[in-house]
Amino acid sequence: MTEDYLHYTWQYRLFNKPELFTTSGERLIVIQPGIYNRHGGPDFLNARLKIGDKTWSGHVEIHLKASDWHKHGHTEDEHYKNVILHVVYQPDREIFLHQEGDLPVFDLSTYLIGNQWERYQIWLKNKTWVPCEPSLREVDTLTITNWKDRLLVERLEKKSESFLQLLDETQGDWSEVFYRKLARNFGFKVNGDAMERLASSTPMRILAKHKSDPFQVEALLFGQAGLLGEIFAEEYPSELQREYQFLAKKYGLTPMNSSAWNFGRLRPSNFPTIRIAQFASLVCQSDHLFSKILQLEEIREIPDLLAIETHEYWVDHYRFDAHTEKSSHLKPKTGARLGADSLQNILVNTIAVILFSYGKFKGEHDQVDKSLRLFEICDAEDNRIIRNWISSGMKVTHSGDSQSLLQLYNAYCANKRCLECQIGLKLLKG
Repeated sequence: MTEDYLHYTWQYRLFNKPELFTTSGERLIVIQPGIYNRHGGPDFLNARLKIGDKTWSGHVEIHLKASDWHKHGHTEDEHYKNVILHVVYQPDREIFLHQEGDLPVFDLSTYLIGNQWERYQIWLKNKTWVPCEPSLREVDTLTITNWKDRLLVERLEKKSESFLQLLDETQGDWSEVFYRKLARNFGFKVNGDAMERLASSTPMRILAKHKSDPFQVEALLFGQAGLLGEIFAEEYPSELQREYQFLAKKYGLTPMNSSAWNFGRLRPSNFPTIRIAQFASLVCQSDHLFSKILQLEEIREIPDLLAIETHEYWVDHYRFDAHTEKSSHLKPKTGARLGADSLQNILVNTIAVILFSYGKFKGEHDQVDKSLRLFEICDAEDNRIIRNWISSGMKVTHSGDSQSLLQLYNAYCANKRCLECQIGLKLLKG
């Protein structure tokens, strides 16, 4: 037996008998089982119970063994002074708060539904890619749809934590948060940290002064990235270098170390030089971008705001002083524009998350709704986890579906949190 299974049974009142009694023989009626507490303190807070002829309000603590009360150090803990019921699987010792008999005990072992525990045990030992895979097709569409909606919000809430932390660091400047997180997204997984460092070391207020001159914006970003520190043969990087030296002296800028950038095992179109050039282009071509995104009502217009085209130098270069012949199979067909996959990545991981974060923080529900609707115009991710879900019978039509299923697998299935999953609960209840 596990304690989390006892929590599950108590929370959903899944008892095998309609009438409940404490170990002392008093009738127990669960009016409200309480709020499940995942933090310190009793397991269920603010429960309402009728024990005998009295109605009580307080907390409920659950243990495998009654003696765990002392083992877990609850005796002297003030948080447990308002416990009104001790739910146990083995009542191996009498526990009291102030005097003998003042803490009623409910022996849950005699009220468990046998086949539910047996099915849960099978799941815990199951070697399939998700524990309940053999039974997934038994779950009704409404349950799955509602659960996926909640999982998407849960995933956004988790992602928004770093946005809100950065908001605090920037003294509440949402535009700066957007600028830095957008920069990070341009670096994707491999160079995300370096791109965010580049943005934080190149103040947006400085770039704003030079938006009308794309060459100066590129010089600032490539110079701050530490990528203009060598001797170049070609004229364009040499000019960028000279311009950066002037601007760095003017603003007192210190460049990053070029070793922060990773070029290995990347497609040339994903080289940090290309991503920095694209980001520089976006900085120049967008004016008050975050405000425009907030004001847009038609979400299908958001991708148009991210349509960029870099300096012509990057049409046939992936790195400085490394010309790419037009006949090369590596030659980009449309220059160094954002590809469809990259654009969608930015929409899902930056635009949608900041709209959600902003809407929640400001209490503007239309921005939260816009965030959720944005997933519906983006294609579903294609990876091993999503392909497995599809093979198991899950319907995946857009990015909202795939994002929620990634959350389901990573947060629940991989950790066998079946008792906290709405699909698992539905199957266990039969």
